[in-house]
Amino acid sequence: MPQSPSLFFSTADLQLARDNLQREPIKSASAMLDSPPTEPLAKAQILALRYILRGQREDGAAALAALRELASAEADAQSSGHQQALGKLSTLAMLRDVPGVDDALDAEIARLPLPLPDDDALEEFWAAVVAMALGCLRDADAYIDRAATTYRRAIDQHIHPEGYIRGMVDMENKHAGRHSYERQLSATCALVLIAEMAWQRGLNLWAYDKRAVSIHTAAAYTHYYYYFPERWRWGEGLTRAHTETVMRREGAFYELVNRQQPPRGIEALFAEQRPLFCAYGGGLTTLTHGAPRPQKRRWKLW
Repeated sequence: MPQSPSLFFSTADLQLARDNLQREPIKSASAMLDSPPTEPLAKAQILALRYILRGQREDGAAALAALRELASAEADAQSSGHQQALGKLSTLAMLRDVPGVDDALDAEIARLPLPLPDDDALEEFWAAVVAMALGCLRDADAYIDRAATTYRRAIDQHIHPEGYIRGMVDMENKHAGRHSYERQLSATCALVLIAEMAWQRGLNLWAYDKRAVSIHTAAAYTHYYYYFPERWRWGEGLTRAHTETVMRREGAFYELVNRQQPPRGIEALFAEQRPLFCAYGGGLTTLTHGAPRPQKRRWKLW
């Protein structure tokens, strides 16, 4: 397979973003490139995207420097070790031709929290995301196969036909209330990222289903309760303010879902949340996936 410029988007996706820089929602998303966040991982992500979009060498060097800052920065309490690792790997993927990136990648791989947890399905999903990223970066089929196996097992055993993910929300009071929604959204995010990385490699996990249950089932379920938290059946206390906050933090993956199979009513979520960005959840996805792909022309003889 030709090497993609990123774990999550192709050369064609990047060109589509360039072609639409003066159109919404790409225009608003691109404004973030000129005002990077201060948090090191988010800053590194934005600088790397700016580098790959505009080709300025200083942006690539600055992105790599921002990643090095992470070694001395305090860990982000809102993200797990696997999420942080995925954010770093996806940033390094955009810096493949920057001097020093090979050493940085080797050092990061040496620190990866790769062993799969056996007591938490959510962390197992995120470990599989990291495995898929490593497989794509190193062209290692064993890691890709392991992540794909975890993904298929999640579809087969974890996603209920109604859309909730077993092991995320149906746990006795352990993750009750609004925290169960966070777990549902985070698990959906992890599975979407696996599917998109596989897609960039030519492996179509998006289409994988069992009796019509797929990742789109979970995405639709999570999206619905974003608007109707009072109907959340997995504990009390979930509010619209909280679903908005959680979606803002980790919901960037919905641009990837929308590119494949738009959930019903997704335009309303985009109107509230765009531009969507998550340093470990696909990046600035409104920029890379927000522009609709050109429709193929249908030629008629008369």
